[in-house]
Amino acid sequence: MGLFPDETSSPRHFHTMKWVGLAVGCLAKFVTGSLFVFNVYENAIKTTFNYTETEVQLQSSLLNIGLGFGFIPGKFYDHFGPQWASLGGVIVSVLAYTLLWSTTKYVSFYQNKSWLMAIYFFLSGLGSVFTYMVALNTNVINFDEKHRGKIVGLLNAFFAGSPSVFAAIYYHVIGDPASTESFTTMMLMFAISFGITDIICMIFLRIYTKPNELMEQRELQTNISMEESSSTCCDEVTKTRKIEGTPLRDLLRNVDFYIFTLMFTFASTVGLVYVIALTQTTDAMNFSSHDPDVVLIVPITNALISVCIGTFSDYFRDRLPRLTILIAGCISFVVCQVLVVSLADGYTWIVIATIFCGIGVGLVWSISPTIMSEFFDVADLGRNWGIALFLGSLMGLGAQESFGAFYDAAKKNPSDIYCNGIECVRRGHAVALASGIVAVILGTVLLWKRRNSNQHRFESFD
Repeated sequence: MGLFPDETSSPRHFHTMKWVGLAVGCLAKFVTGSLFVFNVYENAIKTTFNYTETEVQLQSSLLNIGLGFGFIPGKFYDHFGPQWASLGGVIVSVLAYTLLWSTTKYVSFYQNKSWLMAIYFFLSGLGSVFTYMVALNTNVINFDEKHRGKIVGLLNAFFAGSPSVFAAIYYHVIGDPASTESFTTMMLMFAISFGITDIICMIFLRIYTKPNELMEQRELQTNISMEESSSTCCDEVTKTRKIEGTPLRDLLRNVDFYIFTLMFTFASTVGLVYVIALTQTTDAMNFSSHDPDVVLIVPITNALISVCIGTFSDYFRDRLPRLTILIAGCISFVVCQVLVVSLADGYTWIVIATIFCGIGVGLVWSISPTIMSEFFDVADLGRNWGIALFLGSLMGLGAQESFGAFYDAAKKNPSDIYCNGIECVRRGHAVALASGIVAVILGTVLLWKRRNSNQHRFESFD
């Protein structure tokens, strides 16, 4: 028997390889989480290239938009599988981070070309989402639906916790956080990490369908063929969708998909803006000496929440809708932004706000993929979740650019690199606060709509 199971493999071998795939998926998620440490080397970029906050926010935004182009790797994954998607991750990620590593060799060239460096960040985000999709989709498909919350939560815990590890390495191992050498070393480390991880994914991440499931699929296909002549058009479409998923045209007619996707879009924007702007917020309040500690709060809180919420949501899914948990995450974002907009000049309040942000990020990013797979066909998770990531990245771009513009406008001297005072960050965070409020409203509307729909369905059965 070979390493990878085939139709003649025993159920035990399939079971073992699924768990190996989950372990590799956790590693892939861990490396992909490095995207969210931009705030730790942001000052090194500003100092090295003399960029404004608006220029740096654009680079961060395009990094996130690269991640937001998940519908491309997602569709690629749906058609070609995890191995080819992993190969795409190797090529794009290593190329992008190598280009970023090389920028410090030509500082004078890039000082007036922040847009070019932003493109490199976009490519690094795009490369990482290949790895992200391979890790998430493969394991969601491989494991039973009743364990989906736990699987997504575990994967997200590694995704969420990795920024704290990379941040600790940057601050305590690499050296001066604002130096050019530190930024160079970090980019080289990312290039190597993604290259090795994606190669491991190519080797081990497969869709491990059990032998009895293969038989069931063949029987279903045979039954469809035998019944083609006597089935109605609608019966054929329904049976085909169980195997092939839901056509995009039908998905785009689903109002719930729009409401849910927009809810995630507005909610994810809050977490993105807060995390990326966190060190700029502390620096504006003269709390920069606490940066090595405060940047760890969101990843650690996020990881703890992700581990717990998956098991919790699976156990209580018949009594407590996952959508309710997602709304709670959006409310956590609102509390976070209210605190930072009102009380950011107190370090204790920044810590409390950051904890609420970590809770929100953990709930939103752990529950949203699970809901997406349950509300809308799991066979199209790559495409559907990719669309949500894309819209979230576009909204994040607008919010981050707003933050950078408000920050630069608040400077007493336009030529200064840094800005001091709560007014430097208040209006930028206010934009994120509005986004969080919209997410709560959309979540409440969707919860009400689905409850009414279920109630009418039960009444029709009676």
